[in-house]
Amino acid sequence: MGKKMVSTNSEQFEKELSYGQVFKKLRISKGFTQLEASRNVIAPTHLSNFENGKTMVSINHFFDLLQNINVNMFEFQNSLNQYLKNQDILLFNIEMANAIVENNPTKLKKIVKELENQLNYQSNSDNIKLRLDYIRAKAVLSYIDKNYFINKDEIIFLEDYLFRLSEWGQYDVALLGQCANFFDLITLMQLTKSMLSPFQDNTNIPYIKQAIIQTVLNIIDIYEKNNAYNSAKKLIKYLENSDIHDYYMFEKITLIYSKAKCEYHEGRKNAIEIMKKCQSIFEFCDCSQTANWIDLEIKEL
Repeated sequence: MGKKMVSTNSEQFEKELSYGQVFKKLRISKGFTQLEASRNVIAPTHLSNFENGKTMVSINHFFDLLQNINVNMFEFQNSLNQYLKNQDILLFNIEMANAIVENNPTKLKKIVKELENQLNYQSNSDNIKLRLDYIRAKAVLSYIDKNYFINKDEIIFLEDYLFRLSEWGQYDVALLGQCANFFDLITLMQLTKSMLSPFQDNTNIPYIKQAIIQTVLNIIDIYEKNNAYNSAKKLIKYLENSDIHDYYMFEKITLIYSKAKCEYHEGRKNAIEIMKKCQSIFEFCDCSQTANWIDLEIKEL
Protein backbone atom coordinates (compact mmCIF):
# COMPACT_ATOMS: atom_id res chain seq x y z
CA MET A 1 0.00 0.00 0.00
CA GLY A 2 2.83 2.36 0.88
CA LYS A 3 4.63 1.69 -2.40
CA LYS A 4 1.47 2.39 -4.39
CA MET A 5 0.95 5.66 -2.55
CA VAL A 6 4.54 6.74 -3.25
CA SER A 7 4.12 5.77 -6.91
CA THR A 8 0.87 7.73 -7.18
CA ASN A 9 2.40 10.81 -5.54
CA SER A 10 5.42 10.55 -7.84
CA GLU A 11 3.23 10.36 -10.94
CA GLN A 12 1.17 13.33 -9.77
CA PHE A 13 4.33 15.34 -9.06
CA GLU A 14 5.68 14.50 -12.51
CA LYS A 15 2.42 15.62 -14.14
CA GLU A 16 2.42 18.88 -12.18
CA LEU A 17 5.96 19.58 -13.37
CA SER A 18 4.87 18.99 -16.95
CA TYR A 19 2.45 21.96 -16.93
CA GLY A 20 5.28 24.46 -16.71
CA GLN A 21 7.45 22.51 -19.15
CA VAL A 22 4.67 22.32 -21.74
CA PHE A 23 3.89 26.00 -21.27
CA LYS A 24 7.57 26.83 -21.84
CA LYS A 25 7.61 24.72 -25.01
CA LEU A 26 4.52 26.50 -26.36
CA ARG A 27 5.85 29.94 -25.36
CA ILE A 28 9.12 29.40 -27.20
CA SER A 29 7.35 27.92 -30.22
CA LYS A 30 5.25 31.10 -30.41
CA GLY A 31 8.32 33.33 -30.11
CA PHE A 32 7.43 34.99 -26.79
CA THR A 33 9.96 35.91 -24.14
CA GLN A 34 9.23 35.27 -20.45
CA LEU A 35 8.78 39.01 -20.00
CA GLU A 36 6.20 39.17 -22.79
CA ALA A 37 4.37 36.03 -21.65
CA SER A 38 4.12 37.15 -18.01
CA ARG A 39 3.09 40.75 -18.79
CA ASN A 40 0.33 42.07 -16.48
CA VAL A 41 -0.12 38.62 -14.92
CA ILE A 42 2.84 37.55 -12.76
CA ALA A 43 6.49 38.50 -12.36
CA PRO A 44 8.90 37.06 -14.96
CA THR A 45 10.81 35.33 -12.14
CA HIS A 46 7.60 33.61 -11.04
CA LEU A 47 7.02 32.41 -14.62
CA SER A 48 10.60 31.16 -14.78
CA ASN A 49 10.09 29.17 -11.58
CA PHE A 50 6.84 27.73 -12.97
CA GLU A 51 8.48 26.66 -16.22
CA ASN A 52 11.32 25.00 -14.29
CA GLY A 53 9.03 23.10 -11.91
CA LYS A 54 9.89 25.09 -8.80
CA THR A 55 6.40 26.48 -8.22
CA MET A 56 2.84 26.39 -9.55
CA VAL A 57 0.58 29.26 -10.64
CA SER A 58 -3.06 29.84 -9.76
CA ILE A 59 -5.79 28.83 -12.21
CA ASN A 60 -6.79 32.38 -13.12
CA HIS A 61 -3.14 33.34 -13.69
CA PHE A 62 -2.62 30.24 -15.82
CA PHE A 63 -5.52 31.13 -18.12
CA ASP A 64 -4.16 34.68 -18.47
CA LEU A 65 -0.67 33.37 -19.25
CA LEU A 66 -2.06 31.16 -22.02
CA GLN A 67 -3.94 34.12 -23.43
CA ASN A 68 -0.71 36.13 -23.46
CA ILE A 69 0.90 33.57 -25.81
CA ASN A 70 -2.23 33.07 -27.97
CA VAL A 71 -2.90 29.49 -26.85
CA ASN A 72 -6.30 28.18 -25.74
CA MET A 73 -6.93 25.41 -23.24
CA PHE A 74 -7.81 22.88 -25.93
CA GLU A 75 -4.43 23.44 -27.62
CA PHE A 76 -2.62 23.27 -24.29
CA GLN A 77 -4.37 20.01 -23.36
CA ASN A 78 -3.40 18.50 -26.70
CA SER A 79 0.24 19.50 -26.19
CA LEU A 80 0.15 18.15 -22.63
CA ASN A 81 -1.22 14.81 -23.86
CA GLN A 82 1.50 14.58 -26.47
CA TYR A 83 4.15 15.41 -23.87
CA LEU A 84 2.85 12.73 -21.51
CA LYS A 85 2.21 10.21 -24.25
CA ASN A 86 4.26 7.47 -22.63
CA GLN A 87 2.01 7.69 -19.58
CA ASP A 88 -1.20 9.02 -21.19
CA ILE A 89 -2.81 6.56 -23.61
CA LEU A 90 -6.17 8.34 -23.66
CA LEU A 91 -5.78 10.29 -26.92
CA PHE A 92 -9.05 8.79 -28.12
CA ASN A 93 -10.18 11.36 -30.62
CA ILE A 94 -7.01 10.85 -32.64
CA GLU A 95 -5.72 7.35 -31.95
CA MET A 96 -9.05 5.54 -31.93
CA ALA A 97 -10.37 7.31 -35.01
CA ASN A 98 -7.15 6.51 -36.86
CA ALA A 99 -7.31 2.86 -35.78
CA ILE A 100 -10.85 2.53 -37.19
CA VAL A 101 -9.97 4.20 -40.48
CA GLU A 102 -6.86 2.03 -40.76
CA ASN A 103 -8.89 -1.04 -39.74
CA ASN A 104 -6.18 -1.63 -37.16
CA PRO A 105 -7.52 -3.71 -34.22
CA THR A 106 -4.00 -4.25 -32.84
CA LYS A 107 -3.67 -0.60 -31.88
CA LEU A 108 -7.06 -0.58 -30.17
CA LYS A 109 -6.42 -3.87 -28.37
CA LYS A 110 -3.25 -2.37 -26.90
CA ILE A 111 -5.21 0.61 -25.57
CA VAL A 112 -7.92 -1.65 -24.13
CA LYS A 113 -5.34 -3.88 -22.45
CA GLU A 114 -3.45 -0.98 -20.88
CA LEU A 115 -6.69 0.51 -19.56
CA GLU A 116 -7.72 -2.87 -18.18
CA ASN A 117 -4.37 -3.18 -16.39
CA GLN A 118 -4.83 0.26 -14.87
CA LEU A 119 -8.32 -0.67 -13.66
CA ASN A 120 -6.95 -3.78 -11.96
CA TYR A 121 -4.97 -1.64 -9.51
CA GLN A 122 -6.92 -1.42 -6.25
CA SER A 123 -6.51 2.36 -6.10
CA ASN A 124 -8.16 2.69 -9.53
CA SER A 125 -11.13 0.39 -8.91
CA ASP A 126 -13.53 3.30 -8.30
CA ASN A 127 -12.00 5.65 -10.91
CA ILE A 128 -15.05 6.73 -12.96
CA LYS A 129 -13.03 8.40 -15.72
CA LEU A 130 -10.78 5.38 -16.18
CA ARG A 131 -13.73 3.00 -16.30
CA LEU A 132 -15.48 5.18 -18.90
CA ASP A 133 -12.30 5.23 -20.98
CA TYR A 134 -12.09 1.45 -20.84
CA ILE A 135 -15.72 0.98 -21.88
CA ARG A 136 -15.32 3.53 -24.66
CA ALA A 137 -12.21 1.79 -25.98
CA LYS A 138 -13.97 -1.58 -26.05
CA ALA A 139 -16.96 -0.04 -27.83
CA VAL A 140 -14.72 1.40 -30.55
CA LEU A 141 -12.86 -1.90 -30.90
CA SER A 142 -16.17 -3.74 -31.34
CA TYR A 143 -16.63 -2.00 -34.72
CA ILE A 144 -13.61 -3.94 -35.96
CA ASP A 145 -13.55 -7.07 -33.79
CA LYS A 146 -16.94 -8.55 -32.86
CA ASN A 147 -15.32 -10.53 -30.02
CA TYR A 148 -15.28 -7.28 -28.05
CA PHE A 149 -18.50 -5.84 -26.63
CA ILE A 150 -19.90 -3.91 -23.70
CA ASN A 151 -21.61 -6.06 -21.09
CA LYS A 152 -24.87 -5.27 -19.29
CA ASP A 153 -23.21 -3.83 -16.16
CA GLU A 154 -21.07 -1.52 -18.30
CA ILE A 155 -24.12 -0.33 -20.24
CA ILE A 156 -25.90 0.48 -16.97
CA PHE A 157 -22.78 2.33 -15.75
CA LEU A 158 -22.72 4.37 -18.98
CA GLU A 159 -26.43 5.19 -18.75
CA ASP A 160 -26.09 6.33 -15.14
CA TYR A 161 -23.21 8.62 -16.06
CA LEU A 162 -24.79 10.12 -19.20
CA PHE A 163 -28.23 10.66 -17.65
CA ARG A 164 -26.64 12.69 -14.83
CA LEU A 165 -25.17 15.21 -17.27
CA SER A 166 -26.67 18.68 -17.47
CA GLU A 167 -23.74 20.03 -19.53
CA TRP A 168 -22.31 17.90 -22.33
CA GLY A 169 -18.65 18.38 -23.23
CA GLN A 170 -16.65 16.99 -26.12
CA TYR A 171 -15.74 13.86 -24.15
CA ASP A 172 -19.37 13.09 -23.28
CA VAL A 173 -20.62 13.67 -26.83
CA ALA A 174 -17.95 11.35 -28.27
CA LEU A 175 -18.68 8.78 -25.55
CA LEU A 176 -22.35 8.63 -26.58
CA GLY A 177 -21.49 8.49 -30.27
CA GLN A 178 -19.01 5.65 -29.92
CA CYS A 179 -21.17 3.60 -27.52
CA ALA A 180 -24.57 4.40 -29.10
CA ASN A 181 -24.83 1.02 -30.76
CA PHE A 182 -25.12 -0.71 -27.36
CA PHE A 183 -28.14 1.24 -26.09
CA ASP A 184 -31.73 0.25 -26.77
CA LEU A 185 -33.55 2.72 -29.05
CA ILE A 186 -35.67 4.30 -26.30
CA THR A 187 -32.62 4.99 -24.13
CA LEU A 188 -30.69 6.28 -27.14
CA MET A 189 -33.51 8.67 -28.01
CA GLN A 190 -33.61 10.00 -24.46
CA LEU A 191 -29.83 10.49 -24.29
CA THR A 192 -29.79 12.16 -27.71
CA LYS A 193 -32.50 14.59 -26.58
CA SER A 194 -30.44 15.40 -23.48
CA MET A 195 -27.29 15.97 -25.57
CA LEU A 196 -29.13 18.33 -27.93
CA SER A 197 -30.76 20.36 -25.17
CA PRO A 198 -30.54 24.07 -26.04
CA PHE A 199 -30.03 24.98 -22.37
CA GLN A 200 -26.27 24.41 -22.40
CA ASP A 201 -23.33 26.79 -22.49
CA ASN A 202 -20.74 25.00 -24.59
CA THR A 203 -22.56 23.51 -27.59
CA ASN A 204 -21.52 26.37 -29.89
CA ILE A 205 -17.81 25.87 -29.26
CA PRO A 206 -16.58 24.73 -32.70
CA TYR A 207 -14.94 21.44 -31.68
CA ILE A 208 -17.93 20.48 -29.49
CA LYS A 209 -20.34 21.38 -32.27
CA GLN A 210 -18.40 19.18 -34.69
CA ALA A 211 -18.44 16.32 -32.16
CA ILE A 212 -22.22 16.70 -31.85
CA ILE A 213 -22.65 16.61 -35.63
CA GLN A 214 -20.53 13.45 -35.89
CA THR A 215 -22.40 11.75 -33.05
CA VAL A 216 -25.81 12.67 -34.49
CA LEU A 217 -24.76 11.25 -37.88
CA ASN A 218 -23.77 8.02 -36.17
CA ILE A 219 -27.10 7.86 -34.34
CA ILE A 220 -28.99 8.51 -37.60
CA ASP A 221 -27.21 5.50 -39.08
CA ILE A 222 -28.27 3.37 -36.09
CA TYR A 223 -31.88 4.52 -36.43
CA GLU A 224 -31.88 3.67 -40.13
CA LYS A 225 -30.44 0.21 -39.51
CA ASN A 226 -33.24 -0.39 -37.00
CA ASN A 227 -35.93 0.96 -39.36
CA ALA A 228 -36.63 3.91 -37.04
CA TYR A 229 -36.97 6.28 -39.98
CA ASN A 230 -39.13 8.90 -38.26
CA SER A 231 -36.48 9.34 -35.56
CA ALA A 232 -33.77 9.44 -38.23
CA LYS A 233 -35.64 12.13 -40.18
CA LYS A 234 -35.97 14.31 -37.06
CA LEU A 235 -32.21 14.25 -36.56
CA ILE A 236 -31.60 14.87 -40.27
CA LYS A 237 -33.83 17.95 -40.04
CA TYR A 238 -31.94 19.03 -36.90
CA LEU A 239 -28.61 18.89 -38.76
CA GLU A 240 -30.03 20.63 -41.83
CA ASN A 241 -31.06 23.51 -39.56
CA SER A 242 -27.70 23.55 -37.79
CA ASP A 243 -25.91 25.48 -40.53
CA ILE A 244 -23.01 23.06 -40.86
CA HIS A 245 -19.96 25.04 -41.98
CA ASP A 246 -18.25 24.24 -45.27
CA TYR A 247 -15.15 23.37 -43.24
CA TYR A 248 -16.99 20.19 -42.26
CA MET A 249 -17.36 18.92 -45.81
CA PHE A 250 -17.13 15.27 -44.76
CA GLU A 251 -20.05 15.71 -42.38
CA LYS A 252 -22.11 17.62 -44.95
CA ILE A 253 -21.71 14.88 -47.56
CA THR A 254 -22.47 12.20 -44.97
CA LEU A 255 -25.67 14.06 -44.06
CA ILE A 256 -26.73 14.16 -47.74
CA TYR A 257 -26.00 10.44 -47.99
CA SER A 258 -27.96 9.63 -44.81
CA LYS A 259 -30.97 11.64 -46.00
CA ALA A 260 -30.92 9.88 -49.39
CA LYS A 261 -30.68 6.48 -47.71
CA CYS A 262 -33.66 7.30 -45.52
CA GLU A 263 -35.67 8.44 -48.56
CA TYR A 264 -34.74 5.26 -50.43
CA HIS A 265 -36.07 3.09 -47.60
CA GLU A 266 -39.30 5.10 -47.67
CA GLY A 267 -39.85 4.28 -51.33
CA ARG A 268 -37.99 6.95 -53.30
CA LYS A 269 -35.86 4.56 -55.36
CA ASN A 270 -34.06 7.26 -57.36
CA ALA A 271 -32.47 8.43 -54.08
CA ILE A 272 -29.89 5.71 -54.64
CA GLU A 273 -28.37 7.92 -57.35
CA ILE A 274 -27.65 10.58 -54.74
CA MET A 275 -26.03 7.92 -52.58
CA LYS A 276 -23.81 6.89 -55.49
CA LYS A 277 -22.84 10.54 -56.09
CA CYS A 278 -21.76 10.79 -52.46
CA GLN A 279 -19.70 7.65 -52.91
CA SER A 280 -18.04 9.18 -55.99
CA ILE A 281 -17.16 12.32 -54.04
CA PHE A 282 -15.53 10.28 -51.27
CA GLU A 283 -13.61 8.29 -53.89
CA PHE A 284 -12.47 11.51 -55.56
CA CYS A 285 -11.28 12.83 -52.18
CA ASP A 286 -9.41 9.56 -51.58
CA CYS A 287 -11.64 8.63 -48.62
CA SER A 288 -11.43 5.01 -49.70
CA GLN A 289 -12.55 3.44 -46.42
CA THR A 290 -15.77 5.49 -46.38
CA ALA A 291 -16.35 4.90 -50.09
CA ASN A 292 -16.01 1.15 -49.55
CA TRP A 293 -18.51 1.19 -46.69
CA ILE A 294 -20.99 3.04 -48.91
CA ASP A 295 -20.38 0.60 -51.76
CA LEU A 296 -21.23 -2.33 -49.47
CA GLU A 297 -24.38 -0.61 -48.21
CA ILE A 298 -25.60 0.16 -51.73
CA LYS A 299 -25.01 -3.45 -52.80
CA GLU A 300 -27.03 -4.68 -49.83
CA LEU A 301 -29.91 -2.40 -50.89
